[in-house]
Amino acid sequence: MSRRILTFMCLTAAVLGLTACGNNSHTDNKNGSASSTQKQAPKKLVAKDLSASEKASAITIYGAQKYKKAWQKTYQTAEKNGLSVAVKSPTAFRHIKDKGYIYQVSGNGKEPDTYYILEGNTVNFYNRKKVGSASLNKIVSYLNDKNEIKNVRKLTAYTTMGASITSDKYGVKGDNGLATIPKKLQGTWYNRRGKKLVIDSHSINGEEIHKVTGSLAPTSFDQTKKWARARMENINGIDCYHVQGLNAQNFGWLYTVQKKGKNKAVATYSVDTGSCTGSYWKSVKLAKANVDAKFASLR
Repeated sequence: MSRRILTFMCLTAAVLGLTACGNNSHTDNKNGSASSTQKQAPKKLVAKDLSASEKASAITIYGAQKYKKAWQKTYQTAEKNGLSVAVKSPTAFRHIKDKGYIYQVSGNGKEPDTYYILEGNTVNFYNRKKVGSASLNKIVSYLNDKNEIKNVRKLTAYTTMGASITSDKYGVKGDNGLATIPKKLQGTWYNRRGKKLVIDSHSINGEEIHKVTGSLAPTSFDQTKKWARARMENINGIDCYHVQGLNAQNFGWLYTVQKKGKNKAVATYSVDTGSCTGSYWKSVKLAKANVDAKFASLR
């Protein structure tokens, strides 16, 4: 074989090799790009996995598309200013028949005409009056089909739950909404006699904890007889939740989490006397076993 032919064959092989290599490289980049795009694609919304703020954002966008008018205006202002959601007591909204907390949805921090009530998996929409209902599953399915996932997540990032919105048009004037009780206090606790202390997100043994501006009008007393206001206080290095009934004649009660070994208890103190009035544990058995437990004095 001549040297010229041999050189030609080598050059051809080299060119083919480079071409193959170039094709493989292009394929890898393409696959890499597709993989990257796939990773960036938003996952679908799942009703049971939604956080409180995701839920509020999804409900607002659905309301804007389905009920237009005030809901659409709220969403448009929320896109600019962020979404504020205040939780209100149903006792203050006498005209509403549905049961559950009122979630007022605002795009400018002022009291809105748009709010909703959650009854289990059902969302009841209001624009002053009730305008419709839909299940969370239906809302999520609709938003997934409309490719609104990114918009829900975008709005969620600028959503404030438990916002303070004073009731001027609805409910009780001066009510800024329900306060959220510290998580460490929440739960069902028992004393040694089996008496329960039930603390949920917004109430203690049925007494709702509110954020109140100034004093409420006397005409509100019938509606607010089971309302209280509260604040965190640090007394002698102990974090206490100070609760005082709106119509109470005393200075209220202090609630604080104490520990004995691995077991936690909620100790209650009278603000008037400063004395411990009881301890509540995760079970009656634990309460009986810790009858003589001593906690740090607040005085």
